[in-house]
Amino acid sequence: MEKGLHVKGLYIGTGNETLVQDISLSVGESKCLALIGESGSGKTLTGLAIGGLLPPYVQVKQGEISLNGSRLDSLSEKVLQSFRGKNIAYVFQNYASVFSPHITLDKQLHEALEAHFKLDQKKRELAITKALNEVDISYDLVKNKYTFQLSGGQLQRVSIAAAIMLKPKLIIADEPTTALDPKNSMQILHLLKQLKEGYGCSIILTTHDLSIARQFADEIAVMYKGRIVETGSTEKLLNHASHPYTQDLLNAEKLLSKGIDGDNKERLDEEVDIFNIPIQQTNSPIFLEVRHLQKKYESNIPILNGVSLEIKEGESVGLIGSSGCGKSTFAKCIMQLESYDAGEIYFKTRKVRKSLKEAEMEGSLQAVFQQPGLALNSQLRIIDSLMEPLDVRKRTFAQKRVYRNKREDIAKDLMEQVELSPELLYRYPNQLSGGQKQRISIARAVSTEPKFLILDEPTASLDMIVQAQIIKLLKDLQRKIGYSSLIISHDYNSLKNLTHRIVRLEEGCIYDVEFI
Repeated sequence: MEKGLHVKGLYIGTGNETLVQDISLSVGESKCLALIGESGSGKTLTGLAIGGLLPPYVQVKQGEISLNGSRLDSLSEKVLQSFRGKNIAYVFQNYASVFSPHITLDKQLHEALEAHFKLDQKKRELAITKALNEVDISYDLVKNKYTFQLSGGQLQRVSIAAAIMLKPKLIIADEPTTALDPKNSMQILHLLKQLKEGYGCSIILTTHDLSIARQFADEIAVMYKGRIVETGSTEKLLNHASHPYTQDLLNAEKLLSKGIDGDNKERLDEEVDIFNIPIQQTNSPIFLEVRHLQKKYESNIPILNGVSLEIKEGESVGLIGSSGCGKSTFAKCIMQLESYDAGEIYFKTRKVRKSLKEAEMEGSLQAVFQQPGLALNSQLRIIDSLMEPLDVRKRTFAQKRVYRNKREDIAKDLMEQVELSPELLYRYPNQLSGGQKQRISIARAVSTEPKFLILDEPTASLDMIVQAQIIKLLKDLQRKIGYSSLIISHDYNSLKNLTHRIVRLEEGCIYDVEFI
């Protein structure tokens, strides 16, 4: 019996459109293959096809898929469902979609075990506790808790625990560390490595981060426009890349890692240029002031413990910190999307009331949150999601009539600003890649020409080239619109390229400030 995963001549498409072409790859027992490529190249579709999880409108048109000698492409859905649960585990990029928001997390973990193993309540709890401990999460944290009660990083770790507790033969990890800080990222990747070596598990690791592939993958396959254009051992491929796209990825990695100063500008293909933002003048007036913000969760443990921060007009401030430290909570409090227990927030010396309405700010506060795809209504075309902020601002009949006639042109202009084809306006979110959704969310946020913009992990899960493009885009937009911004990220290099200064949030407090 041939061990490991083997895919031969895989074609995936919708109707007459072919999305993935002639994919052939092998992942041996106790081996890790890193799948690298730009947003929309077909990486996620390939991973979904292996376990038979493609959406209804997408089909495997041709090809063979086998795991440890068992042909998967010829199995019925019922048989495949049982096989998949015991042998194949997924760690999805959109980790929030793994769990139902209506059922507690501990109950969902128990149900997953109960479906595949005959274990009593006590043994299931021990297995769940062990898996959670391996990702540095306590059982008490998930007991009787719903998804919205955990941070993005914590929820990602729970989803990884759900995958590894079944001890699968194959793990397909699609950007498993995008919501995690560097410390937890390394912990998760080392855990996957232990599973690979200790249990003979095969791993497909989809990642945009070449440093992760360099450290943890045995082999790399590079995807570009639905095809694998280059494959080989990690050392050989990264040191002797032959395909132009792979070479561009390596150049982008160098560019992002060292940043650019005024006398040292580098370019990627298609003129992707990273340039400095001029340092904010010290006499610029303060736009946002947060004073002694405090917030506690139900457990009475403070998540924000007297946080104070000032951001000047036109200034970009980076916020960095470990997973679960309260970064996103802080951003939601500023946006009045979450309540807080004490403290004050001022915009241009005007105190924000907790009953603040969107109309009072006239679209001058906008945000792009960590999961941009969730901000797009799955039932609406892109044009309708994109234009929603402007749609709600047209109040009088005369305004509505003029706006209605120009609406499509405005939408096309916004798409051009974020370098997307206007043809995407009439698609639905599930027909776009992660990078495309990210750009749509940014276009939606800047559509009202905001005075203040919050960006939560704006470059997470994007490949190096697209990261460079997004950073350039954000800098271009800031120069044009002149907004102030708070940018949240685990990626120090992204913040270094995007902001004037970086502050660190740990244990509910702002600890240090670094000026760029």
